Amino acid sequence: MGRISFVKEVREARLRSPLTGFELESQPIEYRVDPLTGMTCRINIRRSMRIRQVPKAGRNPSIQDSRGECPFCPGNIQRMTPLLPGGFAEEGRLRFGSAVLFPNMYPFSIYHAVAVFTGEHNPKPCDLHPEAIRDCLRVSMEFLRLAREEDPEIRYGSVNWNYMYPAGASIVHPHLQVIGDARPTLLQEKLLEGSRAYYERYGSNYWLDLVEAEAELGERLIHRDGCAAWLASFAPQGNNEVLGIFPGCSSILELNGDCLDALSRGVAGVLKAYHDLGVESFNMALFSGPLDEHSNYYSLNLRMISRPGVEAYYTSDCGFMERLHMENIVESMPEELAGKLRGYLP
Repeated sequence: MGRISFVKEVREARLRSPLTGFELESQPIEYRVDPLTGMTCRINIRRSMRIRQVPKAGRNPSIQDSRGECPFCPGNIQRMTPLLPGGFAEEGRLRFGSAVLFPNMYPFSIYHAVAVFTGEHNPKPCDLHPEAIRDCLRVSMEFLRLAREEDPEIRYGSVNWNYMYPAGASIVHPHLQVIGDARPTLLQEKLLEGSRAYYERYGSNYWLDLVEAEAELGERLIHRDGCAAWLASFAPQGNNEVLGIFPGCSSILELNGDCLDALSRGVAGVLKAYHDLGVESFNMALFSGPLDEHSNYYSLNLRMISRPGVEAYYTSDCGFMERLHMENIVESMPEELAGKLRGYLP
């Protein structure tokens, strides 16, 4: 546990604000470093109070308008979505329970699929049952298994979710995106390389040590059971970031019934908490280890972050710091987030 260092530096920015009659004030800024990847962030919770000069036009009307020709709604999937190549499924799409999977029309990975949750066009995420999430994950796992079967070079996979326009979704109907490739994504590679280096140096799994360290501190641990641990990330890469760790699995394909249930319940719990916090859009990514082996040095992990509200006009949370300096500015304090989320996860 002592091998993991939670490094942060607190500095103060001083200014005379018109909001305080131009009296001198100080605002603390926390510089935090991720213990594994070395990625940094800066936290100033007072930025959540800053002026946003965008008109309050209410909920984006295009959400309701999107229902008519939604390709993911029942009746449209058959005629408006593509088919998988031969060998994946007889009908060209994979199904499990309420979920249906088909290839992304415009892929950016060798194997890139879309998994649709339910027939309902725009359910509130907080109303998604764990069973619906589980079905979507199961069909995503089957897609990656078949991709590996067809092409053994496909060693890396992830399951991802953009919910609503501010999070990058082009279609309102909730859906996951599953990618399988011969090379990992940039962050996936950092996670794998960092985990391997930690294992080689200390002879133990970083993720297991992280859970123990966080449990001992008690500041950011949200929930822990036999299959999963849920934390507020020490150095988040987005607002309200939640980290899920699944110690018994290194790859998505190793998820068994109990751990898949725990993952699904956990995501559903975070979505309920997000709803109560006023979160209307979010991103999620499930980072797998190599699909062709069990990696003792790595544990399957998931991250969720909140994004701006679903309004006709909104201020993006990605500016020059995030896109060009590759350093995230965060407005939520992880230790406070953990306190708010305890009780939402079973």
